[in-house]
Amino acid sequence: MPIFNRQHILCLTGFIALNTANADVYINATRVIYPAEKREVTFTVGNGANTKSLIQTWVDEGNPKDTPDNSKAPFILTPPLAVIGAQKTQNIRMSYSGEQALPSDRESLFWINVLEAPKNTQDPNELRISLRTRIKLFYRPSGLEMKPEEAPQNISWKIDHSNGKWLLSAQNNSPYFITLSQAKIKMSQFTGITKLTPQNSMIPPQQTIQLPLVADNAPTEPGIRFSIINDYGGTSDYSSNLSPH
Repeated sequence: MPIFNRQHILCLTGFIALNTANADVYINATRVIYPAEKREVTFTVGNGANTKSLIQTWVDEGNPKDTPDNSKAPFILTPPLAVIGAQKTQNIRMSYSGEQALPSDRESLFWINVLEAPKNTQDPNELRISLRTRIKLFYRPSGLEMKPEEAPQNISWKIDHSNGKWLLSAQNNSPYFITLSQAKIKMSQFTGITKLTPQNSMIPPQQTIQLPLVADNAPTEPGIRFSIINDYGGTSDYSSNLSPH
């Protein structure tokens, strides 16, 4: 089955109807944590439509173009295909196949895909689309050196000023992926905020990212105030000191 990103066209029949595509199928989480000691984990897919929906599920290694046929991610989803009744839910069981050795000293990142097949229509002029949802899957080894909630306090922050621009460097000294939702800094020379996007907001374990800062004079305490997305999809707030630039 051809794979397209969420809200992209899978196929057209006749002329395009002037209506808006909305996903009827949804996942009950924004991320899934897979503890290595678990035999399997479960997430739930729901159908908010008044008609049944056909879904296909798989895991990829980060390439959104990967399909169920060519993905090498070492996870098995059961069932890979399912029909969900109107206003019903379907539990999807996921197990680690062991076909690919994963690091034991840090998390590994994968992506769960749920593809909703286009609905049948009797109108030859109506747009038929397929919608795909992707969420993060974190494989978490046992016995990591710190707890997940301790990871944000193990970020080293540094301010750099280059070519008239202020940059915030964040070094993740933990074994966990850390996703920022907000970061504000205040020092004697500058007060600013980061412009975060889904592409630049995640700090992999033992790596450093650099974020541009824009001036923002909203009241804040000296140092850095930042928020991260926690294991449950909510936000947790932290504060830290800045290293001199």
